[in-house]
Amino acid sequence: MNINTTYVMCDEVIALLTEAEEKTKWPREKLLLLAMRKMMKDYEVYERADGRIEYQKRFDEKSGHRINKQRVKMRVHSFDYNYYQDMRRIFRRSISLVMAIAVRTYLETIVEAILSKTNDTVLADTYPFQNYAIMGKCIENIPTWRIWWGVPEKLKLLLTK
Repeated sequence: MNINTTYVMCDEVIALLTEAEEKTKWPREKLLLLAMRKMMKDYEVYERADGRIEYQKRFDEKSGHRINKQRVKMRVHSFDYNYYQDMRRIFRRSISLVMAIAVRTYLETIVEAILSKTNDTVLADTYPFQNYAIMGKCIENIPTWRIWWGVPEKLKLLLTK
């Protein structure tokens, strides 16, 4: 199932995605998903346990000028949508900010991998959710959730606890 949604992106991020789309001929949604997946592999750098949700800056700190942003319409698969929502919760940042960080940090590497036709693991896995799971469980009347972004080494042991 696909979901129509919008995200707020600054002009710089839109330009980077557009340029990558033109170079690779891949749709921006796929490029964005690959960048987000690469960011998730470095989750320890971005995860935050507490605090308010951080949003994109409104003003450039150096110049003081307003940062131009636009609403970008996207049609994403429901799995992608849920994945982005989980990243928001784990990183304690808006989805738009997470996307901006992922594009600025990882998009160039992804474009290089596509153009060089490398066997980069990010490009090799064409179905990112085969190892993604979320499971609810009630422990002593307290609802709990487990989220996996990969296959745990002792999966059977985790499911029996």
